[in-house]
Amino acid sequence: MSTCPKVIYLPAIMILTVTVDVGHGTGESLILLLTHPSVPRPVHLTGITSIPLHHQRSLQRVKRITRSSYTPISLHVGDAVYKQDVSPADHPFHPSSLARFDNILALDCAYHFQTREEFLRQSFHQLERGGRIALADICFSTAPPMNWKDRLIRKLLILMPKENAISIDEYVDCLEAIGYDDVKVEDVSEDVFPGFVNFLKPRGFGWWIFGSVLYSYYTAGARFVIVSGSRCKE
Repeated sequence: MSTCPKVIYLPAIMILTVTVDVGHGTGESLILLLTHPSVPRPVHLTGITSIPLHHQRSLQRVKRITRSSYTPISLHVGDAVYKQDVSPADHPFHPSSLARFDNILALDCAYHFQTREEFLRQSFHQLERGGRIALADICFSTAPPMNWKDRLIRKLLILMPKENAISIDEYVDCLEAIGYDDVKVEDVSEDVFPGFVNFLKPRGFGWWIFGSVLYSYYTAGARFVIVSGSRCKE
């Protein structure tokens, strides 16, 4: 579900920034930030992913790019959400960290976090004044009300922790309660779910199952959204 360019092109993602890319997988979004002609280069780029193999692959890929780049890069392996006595001391969201970020990106991953709300809280703490968070994420519509079949699908086909299965309105309320300003949500489901499911299903039985699960979520009210919010400058 490639919404990476759309999220990165948000107006607040500007030149001369310190950026952290959360849940970057094997590094596609890192490469876009470092090479795309329409994306201003960050002055420092931090990344974190929870899968060691993805971390190693990302290191290899960005190493080839940074030979001709002046952007310092710090890549970490671990859970996106800092956990005391578990996460490493250099975790980007360590409560004692002096690092501050102008932009925090989480592309197609925050709905997996334990929990999304805790991640948003930790991110807010690490944002510079005037900094902005942007997520490509999955939540649920508020209407029409789900029937028993929709509720059953959401219960049986576990795509995310139950704490993260919230509506668009609840998402906005969560961000504003944490302290984010200028909260924006754009529903891009029609541009994402149908095409992505059609892309997955012909690729083999396992992918057909995964595509069917995604489409079941979509019909049960799942919405793919681009969400952003900022920390007040004052």
